[in-house]
Amino acid sequence: MLACCSVAQGLRLCLALLVVIPCVFFAPVRSLSLMARRWAPACGSPEGVPAEMRGLWVVRDSLTSPQSIRQVVETARKYHFNALFVQVRGRGDAYYHSPYEPRAEALAGQPPDFDPLRQVIEEAHAHGIAVHAWLNTYLTWSGHRRPASARHLWNAHRDWFACDRRGRCTAVPSARTEGAFLQPSHPGVQEHLFQVFTHVALNYDVDGIHFDYVRYAGADYDYSNAALTRFRAYLLPRLSPQMVAQLDRRRGKDRLAYVHAFPGEWAVWRRQQVTDLVARISAAVRAAKPQVQISAAVFADADDARVARGQEWERWLREGIVDAVALMAYDSRTERVVAQTRRAVQAAGDRGLVFTGIGAWRLQAHDVARKIERVRAAGAAGVNLFSYNRVHARPAYLSTLRRGVFASRAVAPRSRRLPPLPVSSALSAGERPAEGGDAAVPGMP
Repeated sequence: MLACCSVAQGLRLCLALLVVIPCVFFAPVRSLSLMARRWAPACGSPEGVPAEMRGLWVVRDSLTSPQSIRQVVETARKYHFNALFVQVRGRGDAYYHSPYEPRAEALAGQPPDFDPLRQVIEEAHAHGIAVHAWLNTYLTWSGHRRPASARHLWNAHRDWFACDRRGRCTAVPSARTEGAFLQPSHPGVQEHLFQVFTHVALNYDVDGIHFDYVRYAGADYDYSNAALTRFRAYLLPRLSPQMVAQLDRRRGKDRLAYVHAFPGEWAVWRRQQVTDLVARISAAVRAAKPQVQISAAVFADADDARVARGQEWERWLREGIVDAVALMAYDSRTERVVAQTRRAVQAAGDRGLVFTGIGAWRLQAHDVARKIERVRAAGAAGVNLFSYNRVHARPAYLSTLRRGVFASRAVAPRSRRLPPLPVSSALSAGERPAEGGDAAVPGMP
């Protein structure tokens, strides 16, 4: 028995050296501790450890101090979450160092070198927890007062903002809008958001880029004069001179003349503005950092999302524009959440992942646990809870999940467009095993 153990130990040592020695000489590691963190199994999941997203959406007011960030990471580690979706662009501002947007006003009391996103990344990665940069896309300001910074888009580019059917633009939240949304069709908006998103992806060691509010405020938007002019220009090559002259005459009394004449084309054009931006950012990020996962928080009712909000996320999944969607399936009715999950899984096919977002703030822990069990059976690749801010101060709530549906740790699923990695490539791929707590397992690539 002792001889057999010695032989087995020797074989394990040789295998370990085969992995470590090439990495020591060839991998661009910054330190031995970093190298140790980045070992990963061949297929992104060690034997016996499930691959499942266990994400927490972290709203920006939990990123305003080093202490609050440490609490976020510790909560995720303690209760077996493996990914943090941290809101670093809330209302056209930055909870990180940005050359494109003003520093968030909530950080005014912190020293200039305090970078919430960088701290989250460093501390979460030390525990094998993935970090997705959550950026609100078109929603850019809300409230009665103006932003403090002259650089803010609401101050600097008011003409970039969407208007309703009557040409009104406001940042005051109402039943129809959460605030001021940018015009998806505006070239300046498209370029600005492209720079904002890609800057984060290329300058921070994030595991994912997460779109939110990547839609219109609702069916009443965007009917700004600029958007209507661009739609007219889109149609002109398809129309006869006589039709153009007729519609231009109508515009004198009906500013929506072209929309009323071509509602189907308007709907397609309107959706395409959003899709084009997501596709452009996704392609650029993947070209530079293939391992970064591209995801979007989306309305769980796919029909409402597509028709009213111009958010055709089922197409994004089918065409591989995004790697994953996080359904905002906040309904208290479990059967509805399951049905929405099944439809999304069907749309994703073998190309994308579906994370069911659960409205933990409005549910009891046992109800959340039941929904997690049901969406697992429906084919979801995991769950996101909304939100950390509403549950972190309720240890009994989180302990219920840890004792039950999150009893063991899990590795977040790898994007399906990426091939499985051999063990010898794990260091450079950036997969991170957890440190401390239960068994060390890798986080998201």
